[in-house]
Amino acid sequence: MLKTTTNQQLNLVFKNGILPTMVYINRQECGRNKIERPLHKHDTVCEIVLVYKGSGTYMINNKKYTLREGDIAFYNQGDLHEVSSASDTEIGDYCIGLTNLNLKNLPYNHLIAANEAYVRQSGNMFATLKELCEQMYTLGKLNEHSNLTSQLLCTSFIIIATSLSSFTDYENNIEKDKQFMNRILNYLDEHFTEDISINKVADHLGCSNSYISHLFKKSLGITPMQYVIKRRIGLAQTLLISTDLSATQIATMVGYDNANYFINSFTKIIGITPIRYRNFYLKELRGNRHQS
Repeated sequence: MLKTTTNQQLNLVFKNGILPTMVYINRQECGRNKIERPLHKHDTVCEIVLVYKGSGTYMINNKKYTLREGDIAFYNQGDLHEVSSASDTEIGDYCIGLTNLNLKNLPYNHLIAANEAYVRQSGNMFATLKELCEQMYTLGKLNEHSNLTSQLLCTSFIIIATSLSSFTDYENNIEKDKQFMNRILNYLDEHFTEDISINKVADHLGCSNSYISHLFKKSLGITPMQYVIKRRIGLAQTLLISTDLSATQIATMVGYDNANYFINSFTKIIGITPIRYRNFYLKELRGNRHQS
């Protein structure tokens, strides 16, 4: 009887009662020197981030949110996103990567609907959610039985997090020019690894350089070419984490015809060289490369 009731309850949350798979859980230590992770996306996972300390911003799908302690940030598979600390040190957070997620009434590997806010406040559930993350992080790598326990705790976390009331205290910098802004972003996203310039964007869209620059700065707070650099460095970071490709190979793949220029740009933005970044994150991720 209990088994039947449990299955019925799971069916209310997950399609056919099938539980998702937690691919990884990472803990970012608050207070360590900040290492930027510019705009990037994952093609095989979605993520939930719980901020346990610190503050910053979360940019996703042309929206910009303020992040603070107790907030939960949602990321659906394939969405461009970026978390930035408000200080020179990192935000303290737990990041959970999921796959095989089939929530009722949502597409595969989607945590929230497209018209919902991507950030919610955990409120009086913060202590519970933080404890779940701590247990998942501790148990996940011990043995098969502890890993199963961690997976089940993750299911509990998802159920609680996705049932929180929508949190709407955010900045959305996209106003009446949203449709045209999307056209600019679509073009940049399709061509950021190519030889691209503001002139080429303006020619393609049939408008002036100054209008594109003004609209972009107004909407996202950065220039179009800064956005291109974020996309390139973000993709480079993903390739460094998830493959054994050399820095020279990655430079070509993300749009640089000069490997030294790529390495210098990467080091200037991130604060460490590409290879040091790879070594640092593989150690922090405990060898887990499922970041694509």
